Amino acid sequence: MANVQNIEYRETLTEREFIEEYVKPNRPVVVKDTTFKAECWSPEALAELAGDLEVQVYDTLFALQEVSTLKKYLDENFGHTEFRDQVRYVRWYNQLKAIDHAWGDEAFDRVKHLWSKPEFLPATDLLVPASQSGYVDPVTDGFPYRGILIAAKGARTRLHTDPFCSDAVVAQFYGVKDFVMYSPDRAEELRDTVPDSTSFGGFIDVRPNALEKCKPEPDFHGVVGPGNVAYVPHGWLHDVLVLEDSVSITWNFIHEMGSLEFIDYLMEDPHADPELEVLKYFYSRAGENYSSPSEIVKKYSERFAQIEDALTA
Repeated sequence: MANVQNIEYRETLTEREFIEEYVKPNRPVVVKDTTFKAECWSPEALAELAGDLEVQVYDTLFALQEVSTLKKYLDENFGHTEFRDQVRYVRWYNQLKAIDHAWGDEAFDRVKHLWSKPEFLPATDLLVPASQSGYVDPVTDGFPYRGILIAAKGARTRLHTDPFCSDAVVAQFYGVKDFVMYSPDRAEELRDTVPDSTSFGGFIDVRPNALEKCKPEPDFHGVVGPGNVAYVPHGWLHDVLVLEDSVSITWNFIHEMGSLEFIDYLMEDPHADPELEVLKYFYSRAGENYSSPSEIVKKYSERFAQIEDALTA
């Protein structure tokens, strides 16, 4: 049985410390975001700013349930005092594929003046998203699974890992979330007996009977509130419960110093992974078009070799 620990919390963190102490060893952390402005992120302020826009409404994992408007979702779901069953979750993603959809790019454009990239997060030396300039900023640039997350009390994101060995960040602006994390080496222990073809799913429900109790016990437990930024390294299984009506922004990336598993992923030819389409889309945005993972490996072979030498020396 796991010995549950509180996730590490840092008041301050430099970019170098973040890379050396968390990205390279693949360790979770929660960091205070000193640029946070609470008054900008209330439901009322967001409804006025972007209430007319269409949003993507999901279930407790990543199955799209409906397309609504932000104002309609807020009116129908925010403000409840008790936990309710089957609370849906707005995951307002920037464009992830070359298809028409209710993407959140317009919403990101409307809120870009309200926030800035947390200073400890690197904007260079990223393998994903690829960039022609070599510098990417989640405030203005597209990232895999960059989304404005708007969720009423009781909404959940059930246990999952993030696709193609990418790291995730969640910047909390309003409300409170409870989350638990399981080490990557516990994936088989937590795998569901029912097959699941998605990159995200395929794991058991760790809150099957009572929302406040997880079974089996996680490795880490944490609570994030306004002004906190949570770092979820690749491979870590995580389950999130919204304790108070919540607004946050998330995005995924792969830094060179945390990319060994990503390189292995590509070399294993993951052509059957449905999320590979998202990865290829973000390469195409940078002017790099690949029809297969092997083409990515061929293009980046020299860089991958240098990274592997640096990380395994």
